Amino acid sequence: AILHDWADENCVTILRNCRKALSEKEVKLILVEIVDQFGDMGMVFDLLMYAHTTGGKERSEQEWKKLLAEGAFPHFKIIKIPALPSIIEAYAE
Repeated sequence: AILHDWADENCVTILRNCRKALSEKEVKLILVEIVDQFGDMGMVFDLLMYAHTTGGKERSEQEWKKLLAEGAFPHFKIIKIPALPSIIEAYAE
């Protein structure tokens, strides 16, 4: 899923639909997204997202936590990799 292109409300809808599509035994969703670690440069990336999307933005760990919880994935783990994005494992239970 590419969630950074979407506003929070749309992301919640996408996440809830993903949860509905998973069986009861499949409760993990894998996301490859940037977890904002740019400090003041984060604003530049947000401006870029605003220019190219309708409400998209790079999100901090706290923003991901809120978004995932609202989207029916209350538990998550962020795995840092040697690249700009991180892997987010989101769990429904």
